[in-house]
Amino acid sequence: MRRVLLATLGETPAVITEAIDKLRSEGVHVDVVVLLTTKDAFAREALELLSRHVPSYYNGEIEFHGARILEAFYDVDSDTAALEFMHLACAALRDYRKMGWEVYASIAGGRKAMSALLTLAVQFYGAQRLFHVLVDDLELEEEGHIQKLKNKLPQEQNRVLHPPVEHIKLVNLPFIGLLPLLGDIVAGLKGSPMRSEVQALLEHNGLLAEGQPTSLGKMILQVLESIETLPEPRQGECEKNLARKEPKEAEQTRLWAERLERRFLFIERIEDIGWREGQPKVKAEAPNLLIVFLPGRRIPGIGFQLTTTAQTPGQLERARQEVERWLEREVR
Repeated sequence: MRRVLLATLGETPAVITEAIDKLRSEGVHVDVVVLLTTKDAFAREALELLSRHVPSYYNGEIEFHGARILEAFYDVDSDTAALEFMHLACAALRDYRKMGWEVYASIAGGRKAMSALLTLAVQFYGAQRLFHVLVDDLELEEEGHIQKLKNKLPQEQNRVLHPPVEHIKLVNLPFIGLLPLLGDIVAGLKGSPMRSEVQALLEHNGLLAEGQPTSLGKMILQVLESIETLPEPRQGECEKNLARKEPKEAEQTRLWAERLERRFLFIERIEDIGWREGQPKVKAEAPNLLIVFLPGRRIPGIGFQLTTTAQTPGQLERARQEVERWLEREVR
């Protein structure tokens, strides 16, 4: 069984490597790292440092699957940003759970709102563990900000990113898994008859009042409905069929294919196809295909045919929307 560290990230990349090291000292060897963050400049720099450091430092034993980024926001400081961040967190938790992976969720990085929302997402979709990371060394904490860390030599970076494990604490946080009640919660928030205990749960938590969803309840319903209409994650590896090209073009095609594979777990097969002139776009073709055209920059544009796990027209449309939203942000 594979293990994924799903963690919030802000301006201190050390909270990620500290979590990995402490888990390893406890016999939990993480296979994949996935981060949740915003478009804040410091957070982006921290993400870039980790993308280089993690695969190199751990000798390829840990795959860095990048981040699910709140692209439209520098911070989670509005209802809209909170809704989008909840969507990212819940989608990741749901996908890895359905793939049978163990999820270790860390709330040590980023803003308090990010930590609170990941905690809420874990309540709905579960995790193996939910924890905070602390280091018993004030000097290392001060040196851990990306502004200081990025200018250090590799040896000094390693000292800050990997303090002695005895100085690292993982504070395990309790949570109540609501996954068995998820269907009842969605139905209740939509106004369907519900069991008295589910109604009491929703009312007690401020999601339902006088039989109607509150503003918070409507937000939760929007997130859960959006997540539950996504196609199922694939089982097994994503198959890739990429044509032979000039070296530079082949490398760019491979990198884009890997990004799609890692970001969208409902993609089962990626096939390289001819590119057509025009803006980047995503087109759905029944029963389960997405045709993706990326823009040309220094090299000719790239086209992919994506085979998804979609089983219905509604799932295929949701897949198209997700890929299109991501692509619009990635090619700016």
